[in-house]
Amino acid sequence: MVGGGRRAAVITILVPPGVAAGRRERLDDTEQHHLRVRRARDGDRVALRDGAGLVGTGRIALAGKGWEVEVDEAERHARPAPLTLAIGAGDRDRFGWVVEKAVELGATRIVPLLTSRAANVASRLRDAHLEKLRRQALEATKQCGAAWAVEVDSPEALEVFAGHELAGLRWLADAAGAPPPAALGSEPVTIVIGSEGGLEDEERAALLRADYGPVALSANTLRFETAALAAAAAVTTARLRGMHG
Repeated sequence: MVGGGRRAAVITILVPPGVAAGRRERLDDTEQHHLRVRRARDGDRVALRDGAGLVGTGRIALAGKGWEVEVDEAERHARPAPLTLAIGAGDRDRFGWVVEKAVELGATRIVPLLTSRAANVASRLRDAHLEKLRRQALEATKQCGAAWAVEVDSPEALEVFAGHELAGLRWLADAAGAPPPAALGSEPVTIVIGSEGGLEDEERAALLRADYGPVALSANTLRFETAALAAAAAVTTARLRGMHG
């Protein structure tokens, strides 16, 4: 085929929170690098996200040795229905993978849980890794087109988390539980997933006392990252069924 060719996909970039139509914004170093890698050109149209509800468009312009964006359109999308994944703070690299995929599946909050067995994982997630995780959440927002990035909390002891009064449904990922419901509305859902090796008996008992109902996500034993994504997918699918009947 001579001439023509497929047009390059529109690049999506992250902008600072609070941008509005008609404003011109300087992009941070990460987005500057992203545009260089994508071989962007002066005047290219781009899609905009900020991880806090913005869905917009603009055009990029070279300003000196860096890039700025002229914001053409900026809409604010409402927060999605709350979906919290409270996950045993296991291996940090696998946890980072969970964060990225959880954005795609509509999770709104991730809480790393300090469990007895997670403490024995040498490569476990720690406070020092949170900044990287939150950046990964923003990058995932850019890649999948979501309006909101997932919030990543600081690690919290499971016993403390179990004591919080949380609205909506509370699930404990447990092979002995019942299957998740086929349809859901927009009520908040919180799901606890154990780390490698699962939860200790006293940890499981604390969650049951806090009205976390056991929910089975598979007939097989799942690794923590697989269980977290299976839980998010179950909720997202059930909510879609609930919306569309």
